[in-house]
Amino acid sequence: MHISRTLIVAAMALAGLSVHATPFTFVGLDAGKSDGVTITYDGKSYNVSAGVAILKLNGSDPFTGLCVDLDHWNSNNQTYNVNVRPATDLNNGARAAWLVKNALPSVTSKSMGAGLQLAVWDIIYDNGDGLNNGRVKSNVSGSIKTAANNFLAQSSSKSSTEAYWFEATSHGSKNNKNQNFMSPVPEPASMIALGFGAMALLRRRRK
Repeated sequence: MHISRTLIVAAMALAGLSVHATPFTFVGLDAGKSDGVTITYDGKSYNVSAGVAILKLNGSDPFTGLCVDLDHWNSNNQTYNVNVRPATDLNNGARAAWLVKNALPSVTSKSMGAGLQLAVWDIIYDNGDGLNNGRVKSNVSGSIKTAANNFLAQSSSKSSTEAYWFEATSHGSKNNKNQNFMSPVPEPASMIALGFGAMALLRRRRK
């Protein structure tokens, strides 16, 4: 049975082992699951696109995730190296991971995608205190606001380990690019177990 390098990297991440930098591509946002919003971050106002991101890891098939980084920016089809780490290594990552794991697959509209992204940013930076308080604020209204508030309420006191944090190894010479993302574990537990088996086989062969 063929075990992809991506799966092995993922299994290593879950095991808490050292993972070498891996090529990562931000393809862009899903146009049907993202929308433009205005946010205030650390007192500065930004017009941003918020929603479901389409990603690739080391040439893999596309998969979805969410941004967990408001300090850097990306353009479409941007490729850079990341460390694949457990989501729980990120501040407030366990709660964000619960939403990424449980809510991301259910997103079916622009407002849901934008609301979910706003909720994750609020959790990462403000421990989910709502869009009217803290470092991250937004005056969105209507269905986007409703979605964001619902996601924050759903994730209250919840946590998960079933997500990855893709941590950029560099943010460029001006420290303004290569965002960090989070994505659900892309394979069922049985496939992860196969990944661990592949690593054990590699260790035996090296001996």
